[in-house]
Amino acid sequence: MGLDFSSIIWLTAKVSLIGAFCALDRTAFLQMMLSRPLVAATVAGALAGNWEIGLLIGVMLELCFLSEMPVGTTIPTDDTLLALAAGGAGAALSGLPQYVNQTSTLALVVLVSTLPWSAFTRKVDGWVRVRNAQLIDEVETALLIGHRLDGSERVAINFHLHGLLNFYGAAAVAVALMMLSSLLVAPLLLFLVPDWIRPVTDRLLFIFPVIGITGLLSNMNHKRQLAVFAGVAAGLLFFI
Repeated sequence: MGLDFSSIIWLTAKVSLIGAFCALDRTAFLQMMLSRPLVAATVAGALAGNWEIGLLIGVMLELCFLSEMPVGTTIPTDDTLLALAAGGAGAALSGLPQYVNQTSTLALVVLVSTLPWSAFTRKVDGWVRVRNAQLIDEVETALLIGHRLDGSERVAINFHLHGLLNFYGAAAVAVALMMLSSLLVAPLLLFLVPDWIRPVTDRLLFIFPVIGITGLLSNMNHKRQLAVFAGVAAGLLFFI
């Protein structure tokens, strides 16, 4: 059994259109930490019918991207978009009978199917920043070509709302695209997961926090960084 087409479209639309407001909190509006993966994935999971798996996915992504900081001109991975897509897809699939009592396995597979979009989220963020930077020139031109003082505030507000719309629209489209992709790919990956791996997928989930911790140690030399990652991952897998 699987999700029918109408259910997929409805859940994807709900998560992307409502969840995109969390993405606005990342840069464009409020900045009240609603964009953190822990919050965004839980919200997406609730919208798709299972906040618990959304919370689990959010925790993993929150810890995975510990080391990515918006320093200087560097555009980090938009973990908010990843969290919304993964949380929504995981919750949608968790309602199917064949995935009952497979929360850890489902969360792992959804994360694996979503993380390859990391580079795409950076490009989306970069596009919006460039487009909104162009709006600054446009509003200056609009004010210079004849708008009087009494209309300048309205013009500026309109361009500001245009910038917010750019952020919102890009986030909604990106989340919808990534969630649809995960809803299509994750069931195939779940089918391919060997039975002997399923009992230890809860341990394999700890790979994501290890990635984040290793990234924080990025000032270490490359060989030592790989040794730390391999050692901690092996310990989590075999001794916990």
